[in-house]
Amino acid sequence: MNNRDNKLTPPRDLAAQLDARLTAALEQKPEPQIPADFAARVATRAAAQPQRRRRNLPRFGSMIALVSLLLAAIALFALAPYAAPNLRSLSFDAQLALLTEVAFIGWWISRTSISRSTR
Repeated sequence: MNNRDNKLTPPRDLAAQLDARLTAALEQKPEPQIPADFAARVATRAAAQPQRRRRNLPRFGSMIALVSLLLAAIALFALAPYAAPNLRSLSFDAQLALLTEVAFIGWWISRTSISRSTR
């Protein structure tokens, strides 16, 4: 193949020279150098920075859970006169679902308050 016609491939001797130079550059191991006063400079810069204040995040989850608990309790008392202990009664089924919801919300609130107090 003639190199004059094909402009994309370099001549063979130039390709061998480039390959040798590339191999030599890749085999050369760099020597990292750390200045002697590096740790002292980092320590002075770290001490100069003000400490970040922790921002109190609003806890909407607990508030929403308490409101949901209150609404579920109101619905339980509203359905109480109509709930006959029969699984075919829609009022009784709704009361069972609301009792389950109240139990779950109570468990969730107690779990989050315990984890918040251990922090």
